[in-house]
Amino acid sequence: MKTKFKIALISFLVIFSIIYFFNHKHRARRKNYSDFACFYTAGKRMPAGEDIYVSHDKQAAEFRYAPVFALLMSVLALTDIDTADTVWFIINYALLVLSLVLLKKMVIPKGSIGPKAGALFWFLLALSTLRFIFPNFDNGQSNILMLSTAVGGLYLISKGREAAGGMVFALSAMIKYTPIIFIPYLFFRKKIKAALSATFGIIFYLFLPALFIGVKANFYYLRKLLPFLTQSTILEPGTILDPKNQSLFSAIKRQFSYCISDYHAPHMLFENSALSDIHIKMIFIFFAALIYAFILIRPRLNRDSILYYNLDYAMLLVCACLFNMNAWMLSYLLLIMPYFIIVYYAVKASFKDTAVTALLLLSYLLNIITIKGLAGEAFAYKALFYSPFTLMALVLFLALLKIKFFGKIEQL
Repeated sequence: MKTKFKIALISFLVIFSIIYFFNHKHRARRKNYSDFACFYTAGKRMPAGEDIYVSHDKQAAEFRYAPVFALLMSVLALTDIDTADTVWFIINYALLVLSLVLLKKMVIPKGSIGPKAGALFWFLLALSTLRFIFPNFDNGQSNILMLSTAVGGLYLISKGREAAGGMVFALSAMIKYTPIIFIPYLFFRKKIKAALSATFGIIFYLFLPALFIGVKANFYYLRKLLPFLTQSTILEPGTILDPKNQSLFSAIKRQFSYCISDYHAPHMLFENSALSDIHIKMIFIFFAALIYAFILIRPRLNRDSILYYNLDYAMLLVCACLFNMNAWMLSYLLLIMPYFIIVYYAVKASFKDTAVTALLLLSYLLNIITIKGLAGEAFAYKALFYSPFTLMALVLFLALLKIKFFGKIEQL
């Protein structure tokens, strides 16, 4: 019976994947390949010696990634964009499967969960994360690559291969900058080899393109990268206040801004306050530092517990979402690991930890209130101004804290 169920499940997944691939191709062509067009364009420009950092780019969305990512994309850019999109889809699909396999090995001890509980676990995990997964495929985004390199590096570190893990993890920081927040943590936890390897890896990948495009061209791109990240549209008021931006900074900034003047927005809580930008940034830094400080507190777990470091890694991935200045919904794909741990803990504890179960349900609610088909277009749009994804990430952080300090770990 179990064998027949597995065959049926695998068959369903294969058929679904094929159908979804053709649906993706239809949508990608209709939407001019969305975000992937940005990567593809950068991959075309780099070998031609053109600038890849163009503010208010009229040909494609702004490229805001390290030069080595454009170098990787230049391989795909050797072919036409439709073929490149197909290859990119397949790569991302494989990387997502790899991430889930590695997370299972990291979090769930072999034989610790039965078939029925396992089925419930995968169902709840899918319920938690599919809303982030599908749009990443549809838009050809880079978050799956960032997730897989981060998880791959953490998996190697957890297996004692810290040097290799640090190098793999460093790749995630080449996609987006927020994984860098792991490095101080690794030093603090005295995983010195992993921290040094990740630091070296970042430096190595920053200069790697010089082997292919020359030292002069590589230095040119590096000199433009940091100013571009601070002077492009990333920090413009329109980008920060955009309701689709669900970063912690945007969540705070919106509450102290009169958004109704530029958007069809509801009234914000402190819109009439006279706080300056400096004060708002100080509030953000205070809360960011407070959140990070909780991660540095040692858990009330046996050091040999499988969750001892994994809980902190999950919380750091929550921070990687919150601290991203342009945290669109797609970037919350990184919450797969936090959800992986929380759902497993809840299922394993038979949902008897009411606080964690309640927080998990609250995260689901915050997730779905912006689905237009369920909440209505007007309500879903206005709800975004109150940063439901930011709140969802904070709720997951609280659930992880509950498990870290007061969880019924003996049941795992």
